[in-house]
Amino acid sequence: MAVLSLVEPAMREVDLMLADALKRDNLLMAEVSDHLLEASGKRLRPALVLLCGSFAGEHSERLTRVATAVELIHMATLVHDDIIDDAALRRGVASARDRFGDPVAVLAGDFLFAKAFQLFASVNDPRVVNEAAEVVGVMCSGEIQQQLDQGRVASESEYFARIEAKTARFIEASCRLGAMAAGLDRSAEDLLARFGHDMGMAFQVIDDVLDWSEDSMQLGKSVGEDIAQGVYTLPLIYALQQAQWADELQAYIAQAKERPMARIRQMLKASGALEYAKNRAIGLKDSAMAALAGLPRGASRNSLEELAQFVVDRNY
Repeated sequence: MAVLSLVEPAMREVDLMLADALKRDNLLMAEVSDHLLEASGKRLRPALVLLCGSFAGEHSERLTRVATAVELIHMATLVHDDIIDDAALRRGVASARDRFGDPVAVLAGDFLFAKAFQLFASVNDPRVVNEAAEVVGVMCSGEIQQQLDQGRVASESEYFARIEAKTARFIEASCRLGAMAAGLDRSAEDLLARFGHDMGMAFQVIDDVLDWSEDSMQLGKSVGEDIAQGVYTLPLIYALQQAQWADELQAYIAQAKERPMARIRQMLKASGALEYAKNRAIGLKDSAMAALAGLPRGASRNSLEELAQFVVDRNY
């Protein structure tokens, strides 16, 4: 992404360290590792570690280690999520559980967690290890709660609590870990963490809006998967509160078989649910931007501001 150009050289170091961390003598684990690297995404979380750390000036190997460890945690959570969701694909590539089976995928995820915490421990800072351990615990609790809530339409406050645990808290921790690794003062660390939290919330809300975009409908992406799993996101929660649409939507949700996704999308659009969710995301982005106002102006702050704007403007 162009908005991450400031940390491109440092991201190349992360990629090299990531590949090195995944090297194994075991041929199966080597094959799994190669597959996971192929299916990995745009490295948003390690980029945030690096961008937040860049407020300190020069880049350090310590920052590279923390950024790499953050990406390893992210990869591990995706592997385990695919097992929980029985997912066949991950970003257009066969998921680890689909290609290698659930037992190997579970162990691969555990391996990634282990490698991540080896890197965290190598920076010799208990606060870094504690922050990483805490956020993994929060994400696990959030996933457990989502499983317990399956089939129940949550309130808005419950929805936001869920995405905070599953998404925003990790993005917040990525920013805080970057500040910690770079040795920034506590005030800057807290501002960057606040930015990460609110941007992470906006990121997930936009993801939930994009699930109902025309492109997603045409490409057959994750449209309807959340409903099928009994997980209801903000657009649906909002639309179900509108009397004109509630009964028909509820009838579709209750169906055990295939649902008319094009009609559901039409209803979400007509009810104002998609626009409402987008506006909530914009409000969260504005809150994230406000946190940055307390930090020095310059390339680092500009990059974070551009990234926050990109999060709500993106169409993928």
